[in-house]
Amino acid sequence: MKNKKSSKRATFTVFLLSTIYYGFCFFAFIFLINNVIIELITSGEIDLSKRSLSYLSVVSLIIGIASGARIWIFAKADERKARKSTPSDHD
Repeated sequence: MKNKKSSKRATFTVFLLSTIYYGFCFFAFIFLINNVIIELITSGEIDLSKRSLSYLSVVSLIIGIASGARIWIFAKADERKARKSTPSDHD
């Protein structure tokens, strides 16, 4: 029973950490592309308004959750596949 509880905690930790990681990376990437490069070229200034940053935060959160969920689902599928398959070493 402890192993099952530990496994659930580990996969949830993977979900949480990957959500934070992908959310932060996407925020940094979109901030760099949208606010710095595109805004600088089109209007000549960088948009650091509260509205722009909140929009980027929401989009990054959505991408982070979607990416984290995808990684979590694949980790659970791999875990289930590993449990069902027989070991290749029969010694």
